[in-house]
Amino acid sequence: MNSYLPKEKEELTELIKLRRMFHQNPEIGFTEFWTTARICEYLEPLSCQLLYGDKLKAALLEPDLLTARQNQLAYKVATEKGISDPWIEKLQGITGLVAIIKGKKPGPKFGFRVDIDGLPIVESTENAHLPYREGFASSNGFMHACGHDGHMAIGMGLAKRLAAAADKLNGEYYFLFQPAEEMIMGGKIFSTLNFIEDLNYFIPVHIGLKSERKIICGLSFLADKRYHVSFTGNSAHAAAFPEKGKNALLAACQAVTGLYGISRHSEGYSRINIGCFQSNNAVNIISDKVEFDLDLRGQFNNINEYLATQAENIIIGAAKMQDVQCSINVVTEGESADNSPALMLQIRKACLDIGIPEKDIMDHYLISASEDACIIMNKVAKNGGLATYVCIGCPTYGGHHNEKFDFDEDVLLAGVKILYQFVQNTQEKQ
Repeated sequence: MNSYLPKEKEELTELIKLRRMFHQNPEIGFTEFWTTARICEYLEPLSCQLLYGDKLKAALLEPDLLTARQNQLAYKVATEKGISDPWIEKLQGITGLVAIIKGKKPGPKFGFRVDIDGLPIVESTENAHLPYREGFASSNGFMHACGHDGHMAIGMGLAKRLAAAADKLNGEYYFLFQPAEEMIMGGKIFSTLNFIEDLNYFIPVHIGLKSERKIICGLSFLADKRYHVSFTGNSAHAAAFPEKGKNALLAACQAVTGLYGISRHSEGYSRINIGCFQSNNAVNIISDKVEFDLDLRGQFNNINEYLATQAENIIIGAAKMQDVQCSINVVTEGESADNSPALMLQIRKACLDIGIPEKDIMDHYLISASEDACIIMNKVAKNGGLATYVCIGCPTYGGHHNEKFDFDEDVLLAGVKILYQFVQNTQEKQ
């Protein structure tokens, strides 16, 4: 994956420059205004058709999903910071974009998805951390600690290659630069783009996840469902009149104990976790308000629904036991998705065609994380298209979502070459 011709070395240098630019300026979900502006600025001269701002919103079949997530305060801050940046103002408070390249002749429709958001992590300032040592670490309190900076570089590099070859290509090519993947929200919004159901091929891409230099032709994720749960009771003096209280804290604790006791499912993996848990009553007051966040994950969608049914029954039951009220609100949810065996084979062939040894190619790998691109994959598959999630595996020097996260930058060109070769192979079949 690292024997490059002189022209490819020049291309890799450009990809690394893009990756480092984004790495130094991360933005979290639905605040990726500077990021979106830079992608638009890069792609516009390539004669791509760009859907951003109001044009992107108009292409959504369910624009209310986007409207509900727009962050006007963050947009105001972005416009004030980038007062001389015309692209930010063009975004109209909307992050993310779609770039479209049309070949000379009609043909299949291809979709490529890369995520663009960072994480609320303060990046390492240790000299052993390459981004800090070489001067492109973030200093704004956020971090690209999951490779999205590299994903953007791969997407932009592939778009540049395809745009240069457009007069020799058949078909249409859609590049989804999707916001808010880390929140498991942007994928659901982008799944309602008006061209998704017409895609013949759909490929999301990720760097790392397997800490070996392996290409995974079909990466699988767990389905995910996240809740915000609250219990409401009656406060009372804990010593003088305890019988007048209705203890929300006791109900919440019983619920948490019950949730961790849910039986696992025989058909696959499952995960249960309680995140933030808070009750702000003083020590001498019966708790009248408790809130916590719940995360449920299953290897398959049916397992996640099993967990959800069990969890909701436990929460309601705990509330009844203590005669308090509860509310169960779904914050977000993601799906599991099957990778197309036929498309996995095509990715494998593309890898072999560019010289990747067979020992460095894996057909399938399951990771116990979640991904909202699976929602788009399922919609494509439902309408007869082929979808698979491609992973460019490599060491990550601290692990994902870690302050020391980093990756081998030469894999950026490997990602571009694999996907470009895949496209070239499909042209030969026309």
